[in-house]
Amino acid sequence: MRSSARSVFKSMMLGVALMQSPALAESPQSFGAASSPAALPERASTVRWTEELASGEGTGELVRTRDGLLFEPYAVMRRPEGLSRLTGLYTFPARTLAQPVDTIRPLLQASASPEMGVEVDVRVRTPQGAWSEWRTASAGEAARLPRAGTEVQVRLALLADEHGRGPVVREVRLEGSLEGGTSREDFQPLAALSYRIFATREGLVGGTTANGHVIKSNDRFVALPSRRALASNGGSEYQVKVCYSKTGKCTTTSVWDVGPWNTKDDYWNPSSVREMWKTLPQGKPEAQAAYQDGFNGGLDQFGRRPANPAGIDIADGAFWTDLGMSNNDWVDVTYLWTSGGSTPTGLVIDSNNANNDSTRGYLQLTGTSWASSTNVAGYFGSNYLASPTAAVSEPATFWFYLPTAATRTIDAWWTAASDRSTTAPFIVWNANGTQLATVKVNQQANGGRWNTLGTWSFPAGWNKVQLSRWTTAGSYVIADAIQVR
Repeated sequence: MRSSARSVFKSMMLGVALMQSPALAESPQSFGAASSPAALPERASTVRWTEELASGEGTGELVRTRDGLLFEPYAVMRRPEGLSRLTGLYTFPARTLAQPVDTIRPLLQASASPEMGVEVDVRVRTPQGAWSEWRTASAGEAARLPRAGTEVQVRLALLADEHGRGPVVREVRLEGSLEGGTSREDFQPLAALSYRIFATREGLVGGTTANGHVIKSNDRFVALPSRRALASNGGSEYQVKVCYSKTGKCTTTSVWDVGPWNTKDDYWNPSSVREMWKTLPQGKPEAQAAYQDGFNGGLDQFGRRPANPAGIDIADGAFWTDLGMSNNDWVDVTYLWTSGGSTPTGLVIDSNNANNDSTRGYLQLTGTSWASSTNVAGYFGSNYLASPTAAVSEPATFWFYLPTAATRTIDAWWTAASDRSTTAPFIVWNANGTQLATVKVNQQANGGRWNTLGTWSFPAGWNKVQLSRWTTAGSYVIADAIQVR
């Protein structure tokens, strides 16, 4: 069945080499000529590389075959408002280039019918260690990054037709260049952007989010209607703080899905940056404008009439438990990455296991003295854990899994107060049971932010960071969250 479907495909190439005829070429042979180094236009400060198709990660709808990476959706769209065409994402590992770039041009070899599509998302690491938002390049286009940098990451977005048939990608080449110029995105606001947005409950337990996370009962994450701020599976690169005025409750959680209604509506960005709907005010979702004002004929990106003005979906645990919501309603949303501040960039293990993906990381408590609290502001997620210091270890253990050996930096988050320990001991262990370090930190200072404990080489398997109670008596140690990056 796959071979017969491929027989009607045309060979499609995306990139600067085909800008005069960007959609299709008749044979793979023309790609080989077009993509040779001599055929590509020369630019100042260019670097070229090829992504290995076997090195990326995606959902189960993406299958590696002898012909390449095949997008073969096996289910209808998980979202209740529905989509007739499905998008699969495949993310390659981050890489460090030999020189900084601010523009990336993709040159792909892929097979697809005209109803299918292939887009390339790219992002760059900022000097503060956070990731920029994703930027997209499609046929014949380059992606302009928000700023120049040397560490970049590439993600494929593969679009199937209405029958669930997707393209095959055979090769992914890219060209990065430093073209200069000042982008308005280089100027970060002093504080993260906040807007009042209508929120709906996502639910859909057992379904799969856009980044490949399988939704579980009482889950914690949100969906925004643009994949520009879509975090990796289990990751926390893009987070929001959501507050519900009727209960006085707030929660901080990651963006793991795309929706509601639109998929290219980064409404938190200014018009000069916004991917679609550039005439709308910054902070106003297109679905809200269509529902309330009849914008775009009262229709969304896909020609549907929105049933509500939603600009964010909230998973059950955050919706019901953390915020105390019982119905869809207006909430205040802060888009934490927009300040360029303390947005996490790696795998976060929270003190509340309901916020963790247990296949990647979880918290284990020893003893009975650890108590959940929200008394001191600045905690990560929905709460933190506190325990009195004593001559006994009884640690809070943050476990994290690495599929392969790697060097990783460990950060810790806590809430600071005068009754905290000034020598709170974090103990780092590898999966072989070897103690790598004991790092003592002053938890009376630097609260409400990521604090680096150190960088170590870890083997594949379950490694751990423990916060012990065993230090000078008369104070408290705080286990809130760690980040592995």
